[in-house]
Amino acid sequence: MKKELLFKSYVLLFDIEISLVSIIEKEMTTHYGHLWRQIFFAEGGTQLCDNLPLLFRSNLLQDIFTDHELHDLCILVDIKNALNQQSIISQNDFDHLKHFSYQLSRKKFLSLSI
Repeated sequence: MKKELLFKSYVLLFDIEISLVSIIEKEMTTHYGHLWRQIFFAEGGTQLCDNLPLLFRSNLLQDIFTDHELHDLCILVDIKNALNQQSIISQNDFDHLKHFSYQLSRKKFLSLSI
């Protein structure tokens, strides 16, 4: 994998995680108060991708994310694992990251503007 594509992939993953955290933060704080982080991250792990299975079990978040977006989150974990191993990811995976990053940024903007 070219170093430029690897770097851009990490930047997109970072942007996606920031958008996800912003969306989750707003909804979880509204419904569960400020202690949601301790509960959420204590059950899973310290990285957001470690906690993605918990997102599937939260009815609140299932109402926020579409089934397609939840499927994208699964793909996101696979891509992140590939990057962590510095394996080659395809252009298709990179394009998927770009598209999902755009979708989440838009959702984050709409969520925070309400």
